[in-house]
Amino acid sequence: MGVLGIILLFFRSGSLPTRFSTRPLDRNELFAQVMRSAVPEVLRLWEEGDDFIPKTGAQCPKELQLSEKVGRSYYQCQPHLWQCFWEGGLGNPVLKVEHDGQTYHVRARPSFPAIKTYSESPRYYEMKFTRPHQQRSGLEIPYGMVVELEVREFPGKTQALLLADTCRDVYLPERIYGYGKPKDKKTKGFEWDNFGRRIFIDRFTVSQQQVNEWHLLTGRPEKVEPNPLLWGHPAYLGKEERREYCHFVGRKPLEAKLFDAATMAPGDLQNPLPTMVLRPSTPWQRDLSKTFLGVARINPDYQLTPLDCQLAQVKGCKETYFTTDSATWMGINFGLGFEPEIFENTIEPSQNLKLSSRHLPPASTWHELGVRTTQDENSPKAAFRCYTEVVP
Repeated sequence: MGVLGIILLFFRSGSLPTRFSTRPLDRNELFAQVMRSAVPEVLRLWEEGDDFIPKTGAQCPKELQLSEKVGRSYYQCQPHLWQCFWEGGLGNPVLKVEHDGQTYHVRARPSFPAIKTYSESPRYYEMKFTRPHQQRSGLEIPYGMVVELEVREFPGKTQALLLADTCRDVYLPERIYGYGKPKDKKTKGFEWDNFGRRIFIDRFTVSQQQVNEWHLLTGRPEKVEPNPLLWGHPAYLGKEERREYCHFVGRKPLEAKLFDAATMAPGDLQNPLPTMVLRPSTPWQRDLSKTFLGVARINPDYQLTPLDCQLAQVKGCKETYFTTDSATWMGINFGLGFEPEIFENTIEPSQNLKLSSRHLPPASTWHELGVRTTQDENSPKAAFRCYTEVVP
């Protein structure tokens, strides 16, 4: 999964030392040590890129056009922000690194061909893809961004790195889970467990920007959405395209039972073997009647509040993406409301659509976890997620 978020691919001027010697360092060894010291700051730019956006905004319209609809999480592990930063669109394009009492200045190099769909400028990264297996090992990274760095104080020396998308998914803890809502309340319903499995689920639905990258890597630039303001919006693909996309990035389309597991908070987080598996109706409150969704069902005059819309974007709320106020117990976002969402469902194949979304009023009975319907030609366009299972 890229635990460090960054992998040293090669070192053009020599290999990295296994330990630091007490003898005077030659130029190659010192450069290697400075690059090691630079890793945390490089990672911060990659994984926390939203912190680098100044109050004046971004001055690179072909890469980033900030929108009130798109939350700051969109700019984490974001190649367009990486490109914008090094083009100078976020201020001084340099990372200052302290090493052994001295300050060094690290920069990325525009070493890669332009992606003409975006701009004519050389790129500060290149998308790297290796065909994945159905299941992958913990160290295998099928997809990432190759970058090349230099240090001002060491002219002529460069270091190549592979940046993995460590911001994309979160781990589903091992325990017993329930699926859906049992029709007969006297029964336990369908239960399952993921003991011995390492499952990671997308935090957000797949974005248009992620699908753009897929189109570019598969030689279909004509399918790329050209408007940067739409890159942070969900992608809407057909069934086969969803499968192809997820497979391409080493994943599978999310299953309904995994979504239920990720959104239905367990009664006791410390006990992975509960005698009773709870199935709450919302990600943040077990009793639906105590939520704004429950109140809206009995009060037709209920007025939505900003907090309501943060928890579940329903009809009447402002349209937003990549916000994190609606995070579930294990860290995925948008359990209810926001976008209609499509799943694979091996238990009840026809029950594949979460209809709860921004298209329905808060009083709608579709706003409950575990409640799904069938996607048909009259259904709204649906977003989707992927997941991956890592072999230990």
